[in-house]
Parts: sequence; structure tokens; C-alpha cells
Amino acid sequence: MQISFAVALGLLATSISATPTPITARSSHSVRVQLTNDLTGRWGSVMVPLDNQRRDVVELFGKTRVYSHGALLASSVQLTKIARGGYCTIKDQHGSLIADIDDRDTFEDLDGDRSEAKPVDMKGTVITCSKR
Repeated sequence: MQISFAVALGLLATSISATPTPITARSSHSVRVQLTNDLTGRWGSVMVPLDNQRRDVVELFGKTRVYSHGALLASSVQLTKIARGGYCTIKDQHGSLIADIDDRDTFEDLDGDRSEAKPVDMKGTVITCSKR
């Protein structure tokens, strides 16, 4: 009886340790946003939380390569790390919409003309990212 109890205990311990641990979901609480100046080739990429908070674009991208000589000039914006249901809007200092990107439409030309790469001064713009 003692042997069968020891064997049963060993099998039980082995089966418990072999139970797969639950896989944690990938973080979908933020997206990676990239601004690009297609004339200079400079770009910058930052993580932005999906928390519906307005953030100053120059402040966010000020330490990236797209910020140059005291100015942040960009011709396009793109989501490069996408979260399901995530979306971002960029508005100018007057509250007018410049760009609207989401998990399905990940790229936007900032000057409104896809045939021409004309950089836009991002001073005074804000980005807001949230989740649907």
C-alpha cells in the first residue's frame, strides 16, 4: 500500500508540474506611432497609451530623429504597433483634424495630398489615442 501511495503521489506531482500555465495576452494598451519626413528621410517612433489623453506631438517626438533644428516637420504618420480597436487622431492648434489612423487604416498623409510629400510643421498639434 505504501508503494502505490508513493507512485500515485509522484504521478500527481508530475501532472501538476506539467500543466501549462496560462498565456498572458499581449499588451494592447498602447500603440506605436511613427512620424516621417519623406523629404529628409528622418523619422521618429514612440509608444502612445490608449488612454484618451491629449498629448503634445512635439513633446512626444522631441527626442527622436524627426525633430531637427528646433522643428518637428513630418509628411506622414503611421501605426507600426497595432492594437485591435486602437485609433489615434492628430489635431492642429485650432482643433482641426489633421490625421485619423486606426487598426485598419494605419497610414495617413499629413498634408492631404498623397501625390506630394510636403512636410507639415507639427508645432501646436496634439495626438489622442484610444480604443473602440
